[in-house]
Amino acid sequence: MTLRKAISKILSKSSTNYILLVLMLAIMLSPIIFTAMTSFKPRQETFRWPPTYFPETFTLDAYREVIFDSPMPRHLLNSLIVSGGTTIIVMVGSIFTAWGISRYRFKGSAIFLFIFIATRIMPPIALLVPFYIIMSYLGLINTYLSLIILNTFLCYPLAVWMIKSFFDSFPGELVDSAIVDGCTRTGAFLRVVVPVSAVGISAVAIITFLWTWNEFLFAMIFSNTRAVQPATVGAHYFVGDELTQWDSITATAMFTALPGLIFFSIAQKAIVKGLTAGAVKG
Repeated sequence: MTLRKAISKILSKSSTNYILLVLMLAIMLSPIIFTAMTSFKPRQETFRWPPTYFPETFTLDAYREVIFDSPMPRHLLNSLIVSGGTTIIVMVGSIFTAWGISRYRFKGSAIFLFIFIATRIMPPIALLVPFYIIMSYLGLINTYLSLIILNTFLCYPLAVWMIKSFFDSFPGELVDSAIVDGCTRTGAFLRVVVPVSAVGISAVAIITFLWTWNEFLFAMIFSNTRAVQPATVGAHYFVGDELTQWDSITATAMFTALPGLIFFSIAQKAIVKGLTAGAVKG
């Protein structure tokens, strides 16, 4: 038996697939589990070498410090304001833009869509200097508005592209029937298209929220006070010149991971259904 046939025979077994799946999952989850375990360790234990994977002494001191003795609650509120504001603006704009591009095609609309998506080809770090000059000129440095504008720039084209993909498969007969029944075009869109497409739109909204919640680069450059800095930047509070409080940093990481865990645990089926809705033509 050749080596190729032997490998094919091994991979054809269902047990092999499950073993590979468990192995990959273990590799991917190991740093997350280690972060969670470190958040329950006493501070002295976090500096031990070789490190302990599971805490020898279980404690909630790091969580108490993050909640009651640090500015992290303020940073989490900042993240909520920026992420929520960005998501609202992106979704309101993208659903109308995506519907217009999908429903009302014109000569050169495909080129227009390509140019629109091409704005995300350039890496965000290359735009830091021009964006900083613009925001400084407008007096928006260290404001919620600057972070919302920047995150909207990052998320808006991709949100339009994703929403358009399942607007393309939306049955036009439903819109025509609503117009015949007396709805305006806008009314038919808001009363028929948006409710029917709510699952997909919600999936894109959740993804937009999480993208903004986890954004670090622009937040670090364009916010310089704790009154505006989101949690991704505020975690630096626990990094000192002589000591890094690893227990508090990992506890902060668990707090910042909560929105993602909550959203995906509640809306996992909706996200999968929404993202695959545009893949099937009606």
